[in-house]
Amino acid sequence: MKTIFIFLFFFGAIPTGHTEPMKTVVESPKSILKIEDFLPTQKKWSINTGINILNNSSDGSHSGVYINEIGPGRYVFDRTSFSYDKESNGVSGYFSGVYGITDNLSLSTTLNGQWVNVHFSTENGTNSSKNEYTFNGTGVGVSYQMYKISDFTVLFGGVNLKNGSVNSYSLGTALNWIYDPVVLAFSLGLLDGISKEKFSSNYKVYTGSGKVIFSVNPEVNLNWGFSKDFIHSKGRYVNKREWHSTTSMLIGCSINLMDNITSTVNAKGGVGNNKNSVISLGLSYKI
Repeated sequence: MKTIFIFLFFFGAIPTGHTEPMKTVVESPKSILKIEDFLPTQKKWSINTGINILNNSSDGSHSGVYINEIGPGRYVFDRTSFSYDKESNGVSGYFSGVYGITDNLSLSTTLNGQWVNVHFSTENGTNSSKNEYTFNGTGVGVSYQMYKISDFTVLFGGVNLKNGSVNSYSLGTALNWIYDPVVLAFSLGLLDGISKEKFSSNYKVYTGSGKVIFSVNPEVNLNWGFSKDFIHSKGRYVNKREWHSTTSMLIGCSINLMDNITSTVNAKGGVGNNKNSVISLGLSYKI
């Protein structure tokens, strides 16, 4: 399930005595992060779209989940849930519009849907497959960017709407420390399904990721890192909640194709018992 960004809080103004040093810090993240920074300036729009190619080759009885961070504070959350799954393949797509109320505060809305084909085996050896087409809802949220806590910080939160009601929310922050030409990026998020829609929103996820972003030149960024997710969810056939965690390796790149148009290619592969893998292709256009 996909969820997105609501601004929670922000900190006091910078004392006047620190005005000049802070100007230097502001320019640095914007120059290095211009590819990764998809948030628009005041009264401008940023349009983002992309697809996620999903695969899970493990078997088991707990829910299969795919948590993909498509930008600072923007998560696409897809899930499957079948007992004794052998192979799950699918594609999810999203379309997002972000509007800058000020240079720091942005509103956004995102649409997300998915198709998943699941081939599974039961205990008696019967094999079957099933296709699922799901509209995951509409995300509405707010993000706030500032130059405190880290060199470039985004606070975010939001709700996901489906069938006329709120079925999930997200809260969190994205932090960036600049060491030109390297950026250390770290994000923390809480995604919580709160609707009564059976099997689709019955979860709580604490997610974190750390990445090293290397600016090859002003137009190309490479990134690599890891993510860790702690998931509390109820299985499809087991009437109880269980905790499990997943670890994934991250790698990707961002390229400025032309003025105001950026493409991203990212891969997320499971480590250890985590057999989930995702390839994400994205496009961002600043109007």
